[in-house]
Amino acid sequence: MLLQILAGFLSLAVWIIPNTEADALLDLDDLAGNCEPMDRGTGKTAIANHEMDPSTEMEPTQGTDLSPLRVMIRPIPTDILAPKSSVKVTLEFIGKYYESVHRWGGIVRKQLQPVPGHPDWYYLGLPQHTEDDVRPTAYSAMVLGFLAKYQPPHMQVEPSDRDRWRESAIGLLRYLTSSHISGGGACLNGQSWGNQWQSAMWARAVGMAGWFLWDDLDEDLQTAVARLIEFEADRFLHKAPRSSLDNNTGAEENAWNALVTSLACHMMPTHPRAKTWEESSLCYMYNSFSIAADTTDTTPGDWGRPVKDWVTTINAHDDFTVENHGMVHMGYLKNTASELQECVLPWLITRQKVPEACMHHIPEVFELLIDCMAWDGGPVYFAGTDWKIYHEQACEAVLYAMLSLLKADRRAAFLEWKAVEWIARQQQAEEGYYNVRRDLEYGGLCATRLIVCCLAHGIVNASPEPITADAFDRLATGTRQMTAGKAVVHRTPTKFTSFAWAQKRMALALPRDGTWVIWPHFASYLGMVNGHDSSHRHARLDRIQLDVRPDGFEVTGTLLRCKTQLVHDFYFASPPGDYAVYFERLAARGHFQLDSRETGVIGLEYPLGSNHCLLHGPWGTRTTTAYGGQAKIDALEGNWLNIDGRVGYVVVRSDGQRNIMHYHDENQGIGRVPQLQEWISLVGETGPISPSAADGACVVTFLNQPAQETARWVERVQLQLQDNETICRIGDDVIKIDLPAIETKINQPQPSP
Repeated sequence: MLLQILAGFLSLAVWIIPNTEADALLDLDDLAGNCEPMDRGTGKTAIANHEMDPSTEMEPTQGTDLSPLRVMIRPIPTDILAPKSSVKVTLEFIGKYYESVHRWGGIVRKQLQPVPGHPDWYYLGLPQHTEDDVRPTAYSAMVLGFLAKYQPPHMQVEPSDRDRWRESAIGLLRYLTSSHISGGGACLNGQSWGNQWQSAMWARAVGMAGWFLWDDLDEDLQTAVARLIEFEADRFLHKAPRSSLDNNTGAEENAWNALVTSLACHMMPTHPRAKTWEESSLCYMYNSFSIAADTTDTTPGDWGRPVKDWVTTINAHDDFTVENHGMVHMGYLKNTASELQECVLPWLITRQKVPEACMHHIPEVFELLIDCMAWDGGPVYFAGTDWKIYHEQACEAVLYAMLSLLKADRRAAFLEWKAVEWIARQQQAEEGYYNVRRDLEYGGLCATRLIVCCLAHGIVNASPEPITADAFDRLATGTRQMTAGKAVVHRTPTKFTSFAWAQKRMALALPRDGTWVIWPHFASYLGMVNGHDSSHRHARLDRIQLDVRPDGFEVTGTLLRCKTQLVHDFYFASPPGDYAVYFERLAARGHFQLDSRETGVIGLEYPLGSNHCLLHGPWGTRTTTAYGGQAKIDALEGNWLNIDGRVGYVVVRSDGQRNIMHYHDENQGIGRVPQLQEWISLVGETGPISPSAADGACVVTFLNQPAQETARWVERVQLQLQDNETICRIGDDVIKIDLPAIETKINQPQPSP
C-alpha cells in the first residue's frame, strides 16, 4: 500500500512539473532509476551501440512489481478529451475527423464477435495471432475507446452511444490483453500474440485504447494493459534498430517500433525504465529515415547529442527514396513519415516539447512528396506499387496535419484540407469504408491515424492559412531526378509525367486529377512481350541516358528482353506542354519470333464512385464496365484512343502494319486488390511477328484533351525512320531521336491542333 501511495504521489507530481524541456528532462531523469547510461567511450546511446542481429527478439527486462504497475499510469488530462476551442479552423478539422472516425466506429462495432466462453470479450475478423488478425482488433479497440471518451466541441454525443462504445472497447481489451504473451493466455487458435514482428504497432493501439478508457477499467484490466505496454516497450531496450537499404528498407519497421516506446514513456512516466524507453523511441525515430550522411552529422539533436551519435543505420537513399518489396516504393516512404508523426501524439498529450527525432528528415521527404503530388492530396506512385492502393489520403493526413500544426507549413495546410475533402468523398462512395477494398485492417489503420489528427488539432488549437490550389501548383511545378531511386518526375499545374528504371521500368503520363483516370501499371508504356513485363526479372537494362531540364526531361535507353533475344530501344520525353512522347524499336536477334507484343501499356482507372468510363476511337464510343460483366480481352483496331475526354493517345507505326489495341476487361478484384486493375495496350498485332530494326512505333499522349481533338491530331502526328535517325513530327514540333548514339534533340514550339 505504501508503494502504491508513493507511486500515485509521484504520478500526480509529474503534472505540476514546469512546462520547459530542461525541467521535464531533469525530473524524468530523477524518476528513471534503471536507465541505461550512454556509452562514454563512443558517445553513442547504449541502445544504438548494442551489437546484435536486428531480427533477434530480446527477452523483455524483468523485475517490475506488478502490484503498483497500474498506478504508474498518468491518465490523459480531461481537457485533451474534451477540448474547448472557438477557433473556426480547429472546430472544422475536429468535426470532420470526428465524423469520419464515427462512421468507421459504426462499421466495426457491427463486426464484433464474442469470444466463446467469454460473452463479454470480443474480437474482430479471424481469431488468429498474426498481423491480419490482431491488427484490426487492436485498431477497433482504439477507435471505440476514443469514441467512448472524446467530446468534440459544440457537439452532443448520446450517452447510450458512449455506453455501447465503452462496453465494446473494454470487451476487445479483455481479449487482447489476455491473449497477449504478457497475459499468459492465447488467441482462439491456441497461440499468443506479442514479442513478434510488428506487435509493437498493435500494442500501441491497445495501449491508446486503455489510456482513453483508463478510469472505466477495473484494476485487473488496468494492470493487464500496463503490463502489455511494459512488455512490448522493454523489447527495445537492448535491441538495435534495423538497418536495411536495398529492396527491403528498415525505415518503416523502426518507425512503428518507436510507437510503443513513445507511448510507454509518457503513459507511465514514473516507471523506473521510462527514461530508457524515451531514449529508445528517439533512437528508433532517428534511425527511420537514416541516410549515409547522418553517421558523420554533427548537427545538435535531442538531449544535446549530435545526430551522428543517434544514427547507426542506413535505411534511405541520399535522395530520400526507400525500397521495399523489391522496388522503389512510395507507399513505404509515406507510411514511415506518417508513423513518425503518430509518435508525436504522446508528447502533445503530456504537453512536452516535441523532439527533433520525430521530424528527422521529414522536411526533405515532404519536398519529395510535393514534387510527386497529384491533385487530390496524395502522391503518385511513380515506380508502381504491389499493394494496388493509390488513394491513401486517410493514411497521409497525419503527416500534413503535424507539419501544418507544428511547423506552420502552409503547403501542408493546403494538403490537409485537400485530404480531408477526399476522405469524406471516399467514405461517402464506399459506405463508410476508406477504399473499395473495404477491409477492416486498412480501415482501422486509417481511423486510428485520423484520431491522432483530431486530438492534435484540439491540443495545438491553431493552423496556418493554407496556400491556394494555384499557388501549390506553381510551387510543385518542375522536374526532380532521383539518382539513387532511378527515377525522374515532371509536374506542372496540368500534368504529371515520370520515368523509372530501377527494379521496375515504367513511364507515366497523367492529366490533371489523372490518378482517377490512369493507374501505375508496372509495364506502363514499355509494355509486355511474350507475357512478361520490363522489370529486372524479365529484362536487362543495357543502357540509359537522361536529359533533365527544369521544364521537362528525355530518357533514351535499351532493354534486352526475352533472354536477350529481343532488343528493345526506347525513348520517352515530357516536353513543357500537355503531352508526352513514347517511341520504341524492337529488333529480334537471329531467327527469334515474338509470340505476343502488347506495348504502350496504360492502366485504366475509374473515377471515384463510378463503375463506367468511355473509350473513344475510330470504332466509335465504347462504354466500359468495372465490376460485373464478363472478363475478356477485346482487340480494337485503330490508331487513336481517348479515355473519358480526359486523355488521348495517337499511335503511329513505321512498319505499315495495322495496329491492334487490346483492352483487358476485368470484372472483379483479386486478393488485396482494391479495384479491377484493367489495362490497355496501345501497340500490338493480331499474331506472332519477327520484328526488325527498321520497325518502330510511336505513342503520343495528349493530356487534358477531349475525344474530338484527339481524332484531329491523327493526321498531324508523323513518324519517319531514316537509317539510325528517327523523326517524330507532332504538329509544328519536330523530335529527333538517334537511338544508337542515345542522343535526343527537341525543336519545339508548343503543339496546336
